[in-house]
Amino acid sequence: SGIYRFSRRSFIKENHYLIGLLYIFRSEGVTFIKGFEPKEAMRHQGLPSSPRTREFRGYANRQDDGVSLVIARRGAMTCSFNYLARVASLENNFWVGYVSRTVPEGSTGVRVTRLVYEHLGQKFSEILGAARKAGFVSETGLMPFHRRLLQVGDPFC
Repeated sequence: SGIYRFSRRSFIKENHYLIGLLYIFRSEGVTFIKGFEPKEAMRHQGLPSSPRTREFRGYANRQDDGVSLVIARRGAMTCSFNYLARVASLENNFWVGYVSRTVPEGSTGVRVTRLVYEHLGQKFSEILGAARKAGFVSETGLMPFHRRLLQVGDPFC
């Protein structure tokens, strides 16, 4: 449980990456996800950027060697499927995997890409700093360890 920073290649903006935050929590034996799309991502799609429109929610399932998450915005016609497994790191706070959009095969753009989750712990200053950096970035705007885990430049298979 806690606040996570995520990064992945953008589905809608070529040669860009998306950085965001989400909150994972447990209630009555179920693990839930809640977060908000960055305002910039909503504006880029011509969608309103109100908190209600930006909010996404989901749930997690335990897998043999990781977790899977199903996440969608309120009233959305599609969702995303995330699969993550823990990565060895100094603080044991990184997860890496992939995310896929639930869109038809003929749709343009990326449908599956690598994904990194980083548990931010309880440091409010770090969480606030991460929130201020949410949105679209170029490759150079990614944190170095995120860039390495995303294997920027290597095709996803």
